[in-house]
Amino acid sequence: MKNILTIIKKEFSRFFRDKRMVITVLLPGVLIFVVYTLIGSAISDIVGVDENYKPSAYLSAPSGYSEFLSLHLEPKDDFTEESAKQAVAEGKLDVAVIFPENFNEAFDTENPPEVRVYYNSSVTGSAAGFQIVNMLLSKTNRPAFTINSSAQKFDLASERDLTASITSMLVPMLMFSLLASACISVAPESIAGEKERGTMATMLITPIRRVELAIGKILSLSCFALLSGISSFIGVILSLPKLTSGFVGVDTAAMYSVGDYFMVFGIIISVVLLIISAFSVMSAFAKSVKEAGTLIAPLMILIILMGMASMFFTASPSIGLYLIPLLGSGLAMASIMSFSASGLGVALSIISNIVVSLGLVVLLTFMFKSERIMFKK
Repeated sequence: MKNILTIIKKEFSRFFRDKRMVITVLLPGVLIFVVYTLIGSAISDIVGVDENYKPSAYLSAPSGYSEFLSLHLEPKDDFTEESAKQAVAEGKLDVAVIFPENFNEAFDTENPPEVRVYYNSSVTGSAAGFQIVNMLLSKTNRPAFTINSSAQKFDLASERDLTASITSMLVPMLMFSLLASACISVAPESIAGEKERGTMATMLITPIRRVELAIGKILSLSCFALLSGISSFIGVILSLPKLTSGFVGVDTAAMYSVGDYFMVFGIIISVVLLIISAFSVMSAFAKSVKEAGTLIAPLMILIILMGMASMFFTASPSIGLYLIPLLGSGLAMASIMSFSASGLGVALSIISNIVVSLGLVVLLTFMFKSERIMFKK
């Protein structure tokens, strides 16, 4: 019994004295909480509006109904019926509520009159506005009338709008996740693996300059990861029609131009360079492949979060945000997918990634020169 307690005490002592082991145990729960909280917040921001939000509305209704609806909506009188529908389609107006002429005299138990409510499901405020109007009219459905019962189209969102709203949310997160997975599959083995096997020590005593070694490592790893990135990119593009088939019944991929695809590909290259550079630094710091994987895991979660961050920006983001590495890339990719790409924003996001990658190459060079880091046990 005494020996068992001694072993338990030794293991507990070893565990709690090693900060990295403690972090490894506690970090997953913290990261899961953060990720799930951010996902919930993103979904709430996407599908919800402020509780005090009053949708803008064109109302063509009898006085009693108009006064009741005006308590919960923001009436806009400077529209005709057709211009209001056009404004809803363009996202400039939330809803257009149109009652039939002679509504008060038109009641028929067999053929009740129809109230038409036009909205745009690709705009958060408009979708919320339709729900509010539908709820309000349902409460006042005495005597009976119908809401949007005819065969005409009341959702004025275009296929292009629906495509933009779906792909701008999904593609950045998917691409960042796939690129990070590709990079983590090659980076730890290349540097930490060589340290573990002892081949790195042999390489470091050769006449090769450390900066050349750092650049060679990062460029070669980037090529391997980029192959996976290209495959992922093609897979995502080809899957877009299927991905959005439940919402858009057209060839989604064909909606984007060759220039759009070139911009996305440029972003992918810069993101791969940055991720590989960061993973290489972590790998050089680690003593083994297993430890490298542990150190890289939080970075991978951060990268995925940067891909998700574009969900939080429903309006056009400030141009300065494109200068933030990875976050700017996610915003740029989302803007391309939503047909609102800023050439300057895309360029700034690529440049910021490259600049940080160069800084990490310099850091990796100094790490290769440090015997304390490269030969620690």
